[in-house]
Amino acid sequence: MSLPPGNRPPDANMLDDEAALCSIEILAEAVEMAFVPGILELRTLRDSLQDARRTRSAAAGQLAYSAFSRVDPEFRNRISHHALTLATLRRRNGGPMPVAAPAPDRSAGRGIDGPRRA
Repeated sequence: MSLPPGNRPPDANMLDDEAALCSIEILAEAVEMAFVPGILELRTLRDSLQDARRTRSAAAGQLAYSAFSRVDPEFRNRISHHALTLATLRRRNGGPMPVAAPAPDRSAGRGIDGPRRA
């Protein structure tokens, strides 16, 4: 016998901590800011963070953490810097930054940091 969706006990494999979900959201934004096409580790990290945000699965969160640990240290520093800046702005404003205009599409381009130089 199964319970209706509203009466089911919380799933131990789901991310329901608002602080964790907010951190994943901020980190996903920071990755988009530092994203450079063609770098597999960044694409893997971006996709795993999007999956963790969408599914709220603890396993997806662990995969995102694992993907972040495989990113080049220079990019990890850059992403961390962006994430700290975004978190500070959110804390000052009491929530996500208001969006005045749609964000530019970066899916075909690169992040705000520009191309990586060899």
